[in-house]
Amino acid sequence: MKKHLANIISLSRVAGAIFLFFCKDITSVFLSVYILCGFTDLIDGPIARKTKSSSTLGASLDTIGDVLTYLALTKVLIFKKLVPLWIFIWILSAGILFGICAIVTKARFKKVFLPHTYLGKIFGGSVFVLPLTMQIMDGKIWMGVICTIATVHALELFYIQLKTKAPRDFVPSVFQA
Repeated sequence: MKKHLANIISLSRVAGAIFLFFCKDITSVFLSVYILCGFTDLIDGPIARKTKSSSTLGASLDTIGDVLTYLALTKVLIFKKLVPLWIFIWILSAGILFGICAIVTKARFKKVFLPHTYLGKIFGGSVFVLPLTMQIMDGKIWMGVICTIATVHALELFYIQLKTKAPRDFVPSVFQA
C-alpha cells in the first residue's frame, strides 16, 4: 500500500480537478476542492521520494493533475468573464512559448520534457493563489503578475532546453543548465 500512496494522492487530485470542471463559479465548494488539489500537489512528490516509489506513472499523474486543475480554473475565469482580452492573449502567447519548448525537446531528445525550476515553482504558486487573491483584491493585477512570471519562465525553459545536453527533471535555474 505504501508503494502506491503517492499515486493514489495524485489520482485524487485528478478526480478533484475533474470535479472543478463542473463548477460554474468560484464558490466556497470550488475553493475547498481547489485548495485540496493544491495540498495533494504539495505532498505527492515528497511521499513518493520518502517511500522510494517515484515512477514515470507518478510523474505523469502529477502533471495531468496540475494541467487539469489549472484548466478548470481557467475555464471558470474565462466563462465568468473575469479575464480581460489582453490577459487572455498574453496567457495564450505564454502557452505557445511552452508549446515551442515541448517541440524543441521533442526534436532534440526524441521526447518532451519541461524541467522543474525554481521559477516554475514560483509560477505554479502564483497561479495557485489567484482565486484566493481574487477574494481580496482586483484579480487583473495578479493576472498581470502571473503572465509576467509565465513569460519569463517559458523563456527560461527555452534557454535551458537549448543549453542542456540531456533531459533532466529538475534544473534549479538557467545558470545550471
